[in-house]
Amino acid sequence: MEGVSNGMPFLCWPYFADQFLNETYICDVWKVGLKLDKDRCGIITGEEIKNKVENVVGDQKFKVRALELGRLAIQNVEEGGCSSRNFKNFVECMLA
Repeated sequence: MEGVSNGMPFLCWPYFADQFLNETYICDVWKVGLKLDKDRCGIITGEEIKNKVENVVGDQKFKVRALELGRLAIQNVEEGGCSSRNFKNFVECMLA
């Protein structure tokens, strides 16, 4: 998920395990990417990839949303952010 913290929009082509869940978050929840759709033969064509690249690069809403999520991700891991506090709490519990 490094791309999210760097404000990058995504094209999703899941293959294995948690990649399908990641695709759902990226495309449906966070709305920072697009799914690649298979044709009726189950193939993702070059034309499909070309169209989705043009859409994700050309549509500013993906870039704006990705940059906002990146800002939030960085904010949460900085000192005092939610992730930072949760990690410190975890460490304190482990040391107790």
